[in-house]
Amino acid sequence: MSETAPPKQFMKQRQEVAEIVFKDYKEMQRATFDIAAQWGRWLTASLLLIHGGGLFGLFTFLSGLADKPQALAHYQLTVWWFVAGLLFTLLAGFCTWINWTMNSDNYDAWANKAMLWDPEEWVGEAQHTWGVAATFWASIAFGLASAGCIVGGAFSILHGRLVPNFIMPMTSSF
Repeated sequence: MSETAPPKQFMKQRQEVAEIVFKDYKEMQRATFDIAAQWGRWLTASLLLIHGGGLFGLFTFLSGLADKPQALAHYQLTVWWFVAGLLFTLLAGFCTWINWTMNSDNYDAWANKAMLWDPEEWVGEAQHTWGVAATFWASIAFGLASAGCIVGGAFSILHGRLVPNFIMPMTSSF
């Protein structure tokens, strides 16, 4: 008596599976970008608010020192900390936008429409590989640099008199 296993029976036909995979990729694309966009907007708005508020508060404070150029000199570097923070925030947002755009292209390529009717087709190839990773890490680096500028600006405000005393002897030798 020979026992041979019956041929494997798939639960769904290939066309049904292809449709499920296609719809899943499209849904993952929508969900991923909705969540990422919400968090990205919140983070970018928060960093812009902090740096903008820092500049507004600093300029309000410095307006009272307009007739004291020596006192104004102590806070020049502080202004640049917050300006750099604004620029880093905008760069982080730009890199994030590029990253989302490349990811969207990848999801679109993976949800290969031809797999719905052609049995020889399946999910497509990713359009962007290294670019997604590069912009992902660049946006994180720029975001952290922006957050670091908050710390640098706060330190410069609290110890504003120390910075010119440290920098002036170095620049006078040139």
